[in-house]
Amino acid sequence: MNLPLDKASFRHAMSHFASGVTIMTTTAAGRMHGMTVSAFSSQSLDPLLILVSVERSTVMHRLVTQSRAFAINILDEQAEGTARFFADNARLGEPEFREGSFQLGVTGAPILKEATGYLEATVHSTLDAGDHTVIVGQVVAMAIGSGKAPLIYYRSGYRTLA
Repeated sequence: MNLPLDKASFRHAMSHFASGVTIMTTTAAGRMHGMTVSAFSSQSLDPLLILVSVERSTVMHRLVTQSRAFAINILDEQAEGTARFFADNARLGEPEFREGSFQLGVTGAPILKEATGYLEATVHSTLDAGDHTVIVGQVVAMAIGSGKAPLIYYRSGYRTLA
């Protein structure tokens, strides 16, 4: 079925692509910030590079531009509530991280204790892409915790592998 080339049709078409769910975090100017991100992938094995797409109008974009570092926290199937929290702009008026729910990584970015794994990176390069910036990060630290199944985003909703 051919769709018209408009935003609504594009969103509908892209909703048919399943992706993992992550929380991107950073710290800049004394502020810790997190944002739900599904536009994330590996980029290179030599050097170790990851990429993430961030809308230029977001707080995350401004803070990563300042800090030049970030973490990607990988969520498991039990973390839908966390994904929803960091996707809701209502959180921006209050502290986003509860004491004891995170630790600071080597870049100063918050690492969520509930994450099944994480990668920390410093900004390697950027590319303007429409209303987003593709941020390529050079991995400086990473860890994998549990082997739990991932949280998936598909057809505009959270899913699991089961």
